[in-house]
Amino acid sequence: MTTLILTEKPSVAADFSKALGVRTRRDGYYEGNGTLICWAVGHLVELFAPEDYSPSFKKWSLATLPILPEPFKYKPIKKSGKQLGVIKKLLKTPGLDRVIIATDAGREGEVIARTILLQAGFTDKGRIMRFWTSQALTPAVVRSTLEKLQPITDYDRLWRAGYYRQVADWMVGMNGTRALTVRLGDLYSVGRVQTAVLALLVQRRRERENFKPEPYVVVKVHFANEKGKWIGTWFKEKETRIVDLDAAQGLVARLTAEETPGVVLSAEKEKKSDPPPYLFSLTDLQQEANKRFGFPAKKTLNVAQGLYQDKKCLSYPRTDSRVLGTQNLDMVKKLVDKLAETAPALFKGVDHGRIALSNKRVFNDAKLTDHHALIPLKNLPPSATADEAKIYELVLRRFAAAFHPNCHYENTKIVTGFSSETFQTTGKIILSPGWREAWPIKAKKEDEAYIPPLVNGDAAHKEKVAAEKKETTPPAAYTDALILKEMTNPGRYVSEKAMKDLFRGEVGIGTQSTRAQILEILIQREYAKREGKTLAATDKGCYLVEMLQKTAVSRVLTSPEETARWEMSLNRIALGEGNNENFLATIKEFVQKSMDELKTVVMEGEAPVGRKRTGEVVGRCPACGGEVIEEYKNFKCACGFVLWKKIAGKNLTPNMVGHLLRTKKSGPYNGFISKKKKRFTASLILAQKEGSWQVTFDFDSNGKKGGGKKAAGEPAPWSSSPNASGSFSHSQEAASYVSQPERPTTLASKPAQNQKPLRGLNQTGPRPCPACGGSIIEGKRGFGCSNWPADKGGCRFVIWKTLFGRELTESQLTSLLSMKPTRPCNLTTSDGRTVKTRLRLTNTPQGWMVMADPDEQGIKHFEPVVCAH
Repeated sequence: MTTLILTEKPSVAADFSKALGVRTRRDGYYEGNGTLICWAVGHLVELFAPEDYSPSFKKWSLATLPILPEPFKYKPIKKSGKQLGVIKKLLKTPGLDRVIIATDAGREGEVIARTILLQAGFTDKGRIMRFWTSQALTPAVVRSTLEKLQPITDYDRLWRAGYYRQVADWMVGMNGTRALTVRLGDLYSVGRVQTAVLALLVQRRRERENFKPEPYVVVKVHFANEKGKWIGTWFKEKETRIVDLDAAQGLVARLTAEETPGVVLSAEKEKKSDPPPYLFSLTDLQQEANKRFGFPAKKTLNVAQGLYQDKKCLSYPRTDSRVLGTQNLDMVKKLVDKLAETAPALFKGVDHGRIALSNKRVFNDAKLTDHHALIPLKNLPPSATADEAKIYELVLRRFAAAFHPNCHYENTKIVTGFSSETFQTTGKIILSPGWREAWPIKAKKEDEAYIPPLVNGDAAHKEKVAAEKKETTPPAAYTDALILKEMTNPGRYVSEKAMKDLFRGEVGIGTQSTRAQILEILIQREYAKREGKTLAATDKGCYLVEMLQKTAVSRVLTSPEETARWEMSLNRIALGEGNNENFLATIKEFVQKSMDELKTVVMEGEAPVGRKRTGEVVGRCPACGGEVIEEYKNFKCACGFVLWKKIAGKNLTPNMVGHLLRTKKSGPYNGFISKKKKRFTASLILAQKEGSWQVTFDFDSNGKKGGGKKAAGEPAPWSSSPNASGSFSHSQEAASYVSQPERPTTLASKPAQNQKPLRGLNQTGPRPCPACGGSIIEGKRGFGCSNWPADKGGCRFVIWKTLFGRELTESQLTSLLSMKPTRPCNLTTSDGRTVKTRLRLTNTPQGWMVMADPDEQGIKHFEPVVCAH
């Protein structure tokens, strides 16, 4: 009898392996004691693209909209197909009597598991159980929770909610994006969440543009008596600003002429205390890192992910919880003791009485979501970068502060009467800093001012009258921290009390793990741009939002309130309260009406384009039939098809490209330059090969080469297929013959001064820079990208000549640049042991790194080496 445990990520599988003593690691799973433990890598399957349902949907056309598949289907994600294959194979294990779903305890975790089982054809719910906890997965928690498994049918409601969210987002995004892109002639994507966030950015830009500063005056009087000096600010019914400038001038004149001393009308002192701040959720950490260091939200997530995944010194970062589970009390006690050894100054003030289940600000099962709060798990390793050290210190300090005493302080408020007017003075004195010792907060200037020990009836002699002329200021420009705050609690944008209460609870715009990505998508789509620390909507973003806001139906896409309504409906379904059929029917009805509207609505004004272009239509796209338009550096279709203006050293004119698009052959033309720097004449052929459109050279027309095929040593094909990022670019093979400035990618290109070309690699074919496509050149200490100068893009990619204590061989370098693992090699660990491993070049959230594979037991002996200088 065999049990299969399916987890969401390898690190969780390792926690189960440790807890259950399942030590044997296979390719993609652990095995032992009648138990198999495997893992997903996030989502392993995705919804079909429109063209997967029918080839007719490949061409973007208004005639095919709306696209509303019935039923929706899933397909494997190519990059994770191997792991999906492992899970499918394990699900067919003879004697498999039980499958335990141990993905994250939430809606998305349920979707990941159910879609995998669906793709594998495993539908026997009688053999499927659910492991459910948000506690940190210590061995004790794993073992105790395994004794409390629930039938998978108890969580069908969660699966339905997750499924409906996926298909609703698909219907809205796919149809809306296609309709607007075809109508406006440029890529205009829309989405249930991204468009609502963009609307916030647009509103803030317009508020700042339309803001008109209003002058006002603040009047202050400097008082003194035998006890000391203080400054009082004029106020009347809580208002301290005087907007009537003439009245302010008259008041100052009267106060200046007044000789009769004033009197202290009231002197109030109140002792208060503030509890420690909550532990970090991801959004809280992103806001703090943006305020302190200017980190964009995506950078903070990537750094935290690296500290969790590679350095293993932080807990899972994609969390919206600010608390821990009650079962983690013993773990926290051990953590505090361990971390105090290396950071005694931070932990010396810890009140160990607060490391108890009675401390509900830390230990609270009722407020746990999919994952517990972000906490440190061990000390920061010496190999950490400066950015990693900054993020780790924030989490460490917040963790230490959570177990410190309250901060005790005394508030003082003085009201002084003078010349029939009232003046207020406030101050704050810290009596006992408590948690502020671990989490310092900069005091406001007015709080730091000394206030004498005044009492009612004390005299107040005027020393000076000051009038400060000021102007009202516009709403602050959005930073990542501010927009994340709005996304977390956008209550001010809604009117109904029920909706405001909802926003103050658990529902916001987007999720903890998607908010940073939403901001990056807006930038990639050229709807928003960063200017220093600020984030602002572009003209293109403003056009989209303001155009949608003029419509009767589609305008709801720009409404944070409507976005929250959808999320509230999904929450009800997840709780088993909502009507499943009504929700999908409502979304389909909206999409149908929105498409009818967007097909015919009058688009006022000219739609801005993201990049400079001439706007001239040169022909029809061979991929989708749309318009190919001349832009600044290329000829491009809205679907992503692109032809660069320079091929093998020759500039293509609109007429040349138009003829090529019409007849699929153009030329012959002279003036092409081979990689051997020799000029040649050839025609251009546009043909589809392996699913992508490519431009190749044809020499038959000038009699030098035959068959229309590229001869050895002559220029290679020129591809217009989509790359991994979803945009279109030339293939790396063809790009090696290009002299256009964007992507010089030859290993054998002419070296810059004092730089040597790569030794011996020309025989193996071109190996471009994996980061930017530039040429790889040899330097003193490594092999780096020729695009390192700022005017060429400032690419910092490099593979060092010495890795893990040994010199890199030529064959290893070739393998790494080819994105292949090296042959097995022997490396020496820090304790002198020899380990046989392979090296591989990997693109991580922290950048390109050379990594050494774990040993046969799955143990990693070497920290990754960053490929940057």
